[in-house]
Amino acid sequence: MSDSRKAILEKIKKCLALSASSNEHEAEAALRQARALMKKHSIDDQDVLAYEASEQHAKAGAQSSPPGWEQSLANKVSAAFGCRVIFSSGWAMSQAKWKFIGCGASPEVASYAFQVLHRQCKRARAEFIADKLKRCKLATKTRRADLFCQGWLHAVSGKIAALINSEREEDAIEAYVAKNYPSLSDMKRRDRNAGRNLRDREYNDIGAGYSSGKNADLNRGVDGTEQFKLGAA
Repeated sequence: MSDSRKAILEKIKKCLALSASSNEHEAEAALRQARALMKKHSIDDQDVLAYEASEQHAKAGAQSSPPGWEQSLANKVSAAFGCRVIFSSGWAMSQAKWKFIGCGASPEVASYAFQVLHRQCKRARAEFIADKLKRCKLATKTRRADLFCQGWLHAVSGKIAALINSEREEDAIEAYVAKNYPSLSDMKRRDRNAGRNLRDREYNDIGAGYSSGKNADLNRGVDGTEQFKLGAA
């Protein structure tokens, strides 16, 4: 979006805020000005609503078809901070991204939270593989490590307090997505354990992940200062 269009939308937004004034004449004048600006610049109500939302990106761990545990983490974080998340596949030299869409500071905080927890989960996964799965063949190692990550995320989800969005924020997010991602379709993900009857040792993998996930924390703010921390489950 160009700076000039942002300026126009900001002006319309201020006019619409004034249209709620208890002064009847001031409210009517502000509404007329807002409508006049919208007509002049071909801006509709959905454009104005979508302007309230924004997006922040976080690097994905796969160029396409992310593993189920990573998608689950993105979904849990987006829900906790009142956002909607979209996976953008990578191509050529472009890195795949998770896009967190929300209002106010929520997208920035959600992106930060995802990156911190994603790093911790990957580190715990690598340690689990090195400690418990080093004798397994690659396919088994990867599949059982996914189970570990499922357990890890289950522990983390109990620590993140879900924040309730206002109806206005939800409408703004949906308007933003409709304007900026009109051809959005459902994402495919990889579940290496789908349809399998798990064995005892594989349930133990999930339990190990849960125990590890209880140690996850978020103790640095976006600006490097302490902002929030995950408490005990």
